Amino acid sequence: MLTVSLLRVDISAFAARMRRPLRPILAVIFLTLLVPLTLLSAAVLLGASLTDPVLLTVLFLFSTPPPVVSAPAFAMLMGIDGAMVLAVTLIASVAVPLTAPWIAGLFVADTMPIGMFDLALALAGIVGGALVASIVLRRAIGPRRITAGKKIIDTITVLVAILFAVGTMDGIAEDLVTRPLFTLGAVAATFAYMSAQMGLTYVVFRPFIGTDAVAVAYAAGSRNAGLLVAALGATAVSDTTWLFFTLSQLPVFVFPLVLAPLGRRLSAGPAEAVASKSQLRSPR
Repeated sequence: MLTVSLLRVDISAFAARMRRPLRPILAVIFLTLLVPLTLLSAAVLLGASLTDPVLLTVLFLFSTPPPVVSAPAFAMLMGIDGAMVLAVTLIASVAVPLTAPWIAGLFVADTMPIGMFDLALALAGIVGGALVASIVLRRAIGPRRITAGKKIIDTITVLVAILFAVGTMDGIAEDLVTRPLFTLGAVAATFAYMSAQMGLTYVVFRPFIGTDAVAVAYAAGSRNAGLLVAALGATAVSDTTWLFFTLSQLPVFVFPLVLAPLGRRLSAGPAEAVASKSQLRSPR
């Protein structure tokens, strides 16, 4: 998934975004450092009842990863600035071998199935391997063919993301039967958390970066927990943690469908917003 996403990268759009690198860099710092540090610290400070290892691990998986690799493609389908989401996703993905193990060492070191150094190496191997593979493929295929086949690559990205999500759903039916209230509560909690994270990010960034806050907020609500699970080893993750990890895939696909109209409206400039309202109010 990461290789295909990196292959799809629009170098010119990414370079244009990085001419003003402060915005995506600040977004990455907020998403991958400030959010998890604040959230996990609050959970610990609230008392022993909230310092359950599973809860802390779930919060770690929900708040530390970079955005999902399909986020730029979904963002463009929603009418959101895909270049901004792309910049945040790439920078966060490169940084995660450093940020995630450090945060894990502070809060969940005792519950991690591997050491923090091993986690860093695993993440670096996944990200670095995907980067090398994408460079080799880019040279083999050629920039022109990649540009001409953007829609095909986007389709592959979405399809692979769907296959990945379906693969993680193994066991969900059993959970619904054996512990239905807990599973449904976990679904509600997952959507509530992701929605709150998106809303908070938008409120924080809107006064400073304008409509780019929509892209950053969407990136905040679409986290690549699978990257951490892959690095940790899927078989080493507890059943409850796996349940929440699986459910975290649902917002990735539901948000683009539900929030697309809102995303387009918030991403529009003042003139476009007024025109949009006028079209909505005018009789047809």
